[in-house]
Amino acid sequence: MYVQDSSKAINLVKKKMLRKFSILIFLGAYLLFFKAGAQVVDEPHSFFRPQTLQVVGGQIFRYSLPFGEGERLVDIFVPKGVIGLKKVKTLYMHDGQMLYDSTQTWNKKEWKIDEVVSTTLARYAHDPFIVVGIYNDPSNRYAEFFPQAVAAYMPESYRKLLLEKLWNGDLRADAYINWIENTLVPFVEQQFAVSKKTKDRMVMGSSMGGLISLYALCEKPSLFGGVACLSIHTPMINYGMFEEGMVDALVVPFNLYLEQELKADRRHFLYVDRGTETLDSVYEPYHSLLLQTLANVGYDTDNPRFLEAIVNGAGHDEDAWADRWHVPLLFMISRNYSQ
Repeated sequence: MYVQDSSKAINLVKKKMLRKFSILIFLGAYLLFFKAGAQVVDEPHSFFRPQTLQVVGGQIFRYSLPFGEGERLVDIFVPKGVIGLKKVKTLYMHDGQMLYDSTQTWNKKEWKIDEVVSTTLARYAHDPFIVVGIYNDPSNRYAEFFPQAVAAYMPESYRKLLLEKLWNGDLRADAYINWIENTLVPFVEQQFAVSKKTKDRMVMGSSMGGLISLYALCEKPSLFGGVACLSIHTPMINYGMFEEGMVDALVVPFNLYLEQELKADRRHFLYVDRGTETLDSVYEPYHSLLLQTLANVGYDTDNPRFLEAIVNGAGHDEDAWADRWHVPLLFMISRNYSQ
């Protein structure tokens, strides 16, 4: 469904939402939530970590989980309205260090996850959920978020160039999503009172985070039931490396991969968007090709499980994503199949 701005996107989502009101149970102590099945890790594991993030309307639990030969930080936000509830939904988000507290981010911007949950989302009826923020590895972010299988569709010369310039000698996307599937998701579903069903897990990312989210849908369809890709980085490469051969070497292979591996079905929700300012302003031709490819595999304007947006005036940063991330969340979480 094509929308021109965030207000129209919200109206579309409202039409898609079930007209019901969930009864949210508010309890005075987080201990009651733990007794309901959301317990902090037992001490022998030593995954729990202290943190100093400033959030509203809930609580952050930080863990450091094994990742390869090292560790990966994860910040899990539990809204107050979820305390005491069971089988709640889970929103997994990439670039977890950018979600909650701008005083601790590199650019002093944030997604305002906690504020939006407490304000904007509080105005809508929706199922309860928690947010799992996965920290990125700054030096390997491009290698982890680039759809790894696409490399097989690329000219060898370009693969060698990117291995040297951007991938630090190795592609890491498969290792990253395997870790999410085999380590992170089981950990979250053991420690918190969340649903273990595919349809109740969602993933969201922006820019390259949008690419890895879409890649996860292709490679591991049983992992997430909803996928949201904000300002999805359809050029596939750093802006400073844009050149004439980029389309044939990267963009076309990516779309060929999608046509081979992605098929719309009755189980998965998909949202994609782009803005019109800053880096998003150069996305138009690549984004249009992506939309055509998605339509070819069944994610078109007639599919009630697909939503796309062109957000006029929106740029490529956390401020822009903070203004609209609730739109795909409501779309994915509402489960209303009506037009």
